[in-house]
Amino acid sequence: MRIALIEPDLRHAELVGRLIFAGGHACEHFTASAPFLQHAADELFDLLITENWAGDLPAEDVIPRARSILPNLPVIVLMPAPRESQIVAALHAGADDCLTKPVRGPEMLARVDALLRRAGLRRPQNRRRDVIGGYAFDAAHFAVTFRNRTVILTPKEYRLALLLFTNLSRPVSRAHILETVWARRRDVRSRTVDTHASRVRTKLQLRPEHGYSLAPLYGYGYQLDAVPADAAIAAIATG
Repeated sequence: MRIALIEPDLRHAELVGRLIFAGGHACEHFTASAPFLQHAADELFDLLITENWAGDLPAEDVIPRARSILPNLPVIVLMPAPRESQIVAALHAGADDCLTKPVRGPEMLARVDALLRRAGLRRPQNRRRDVIGGYAFDAAHFAVTFRNRTVILTPKEYRLALLLFTNLSRPVSRAHILETVWARRRDVRSRTVDTHASRVRTKLQLRPEHGYSLAPLYGYGYQLDAVPADAAIAAIATG
């Protein structure tokens, strides 16, 4: 499933994003409601998780705006030390559930799955297909389709590619990569991560002339960025 997360707190957003990914879902993070609402006009989301203060608007205002674009969109509201009045206000505004921050992993994933199940949006694992930035990810076959071609990746390459795309334009640390792709194995060498990143870059053609740039961040990790059309044209011209 594609889950949108509106969370101004970057550290908490990283925690929630890791949990969502571990639960088999794709997560797209927004620091405020405005960019989410803009994306929702062009992209389909199966669930919205939003902080009670969505960076620029309260959740009570975000929920009806979101549903005017994506009708019947399930919504979970995150609240730090919530008061009863806050929970009641969110539920009256249309929230389907409320969670206390910081979230507890198993509980959050159970509530997400229960809500998606009630909404009739549960897809079998072998039918999962997420489309992000023109790349369609098929979890059943570890396949990625883009520009009318399909590439088969290894399971680890697939998980790394999906991790990078769900964190588009955000740095992804090596620690996060190891935790997500290699399940925190301590015997994984740094060179192994670099090799997998290089393979993903080559197989998915993540080059400026094709609209994307995958760059290493010295001493930190990797970042995937979309390249503006004019920059992509310039890259083609310079060959």
